[in-house]
Amino acid sequence: MKLYHYVAKGNDVMQKGLLSFANNPDADLRYYFKRTGGKTTHKEICKWMESCYKGRSRAIRGFSEPIKWTERSIHCLKEFIDVADKFEIDISAMDKDGLIEAVYVSPPITDFPELEKAQICDELWIKLENGIDDIDYSPIDWSVCDDELGHRFAYVRYYLIVVKGGIIPPKYLKVAG
Repeated sequence: MKLYHYVAKGNDVMQKGLLSFANNPDADLRYYFKRTGGKTTHKEICKWMESCYKGRSRAIRGFSEPIKWTERSIHCLKEFIDVADKFEIDISAMDKDGLIEAVYVSPPITDFPELEKAQICDELWIKLENGIDDIDYSPIDWSVCDDELGHRFAYVRYYLIVVKGGIIPPKYLKVAG
C-alpha cells in the first residue's frame, strides 16, 4: 500500500528521510500559529500536537491518492503543489518492519455537519483500529477543497501515520512523477 506526501522543492528527503514536525526544527511555524491558538515556538507547537493525541508530533501526513486538479483544488492548492516534490510512501513495507505506531484519519469535515468549524485540535482525528488495513482508497472528491478555515485539507480525507522515531527513512520513499 502507498500514500502520497508533498515536500517543498530543494529538499533532502532522499538523503535524510521524511521528517515529522517533531524532527524538523526548521518547519514553518507560521502555518501552526492560528491553529494552535498562538503558540510560537517549535517546542510549544510539539506540546500542543501531543495534547491532540500521543504521537501526533511524530506523525506524517499522507493522501491515499495524488492531489487531482479541479476548479476548487487548483485555486486552493496550486501554490502549494507548484513548489513541492511528490513522494510515494511504501506504508506496507514500513508496517512490515514495525515502524508504524498508529494510523489516524482526518475525514472531510463535510462528513460531520454537526461539528463546529473550530476544533480544539484543528481537525477531527479518528484512530484506525486495524492500522493501514483500514485506509480507504476510494476516490477523494478534490472539488470540495476550500481554505476557508485556514486548514488546507480539512475538506478532504487524509491520514497521519505515527512513525517510530518520527522519520520515514529513504528506503520507504520514492519520488513520484
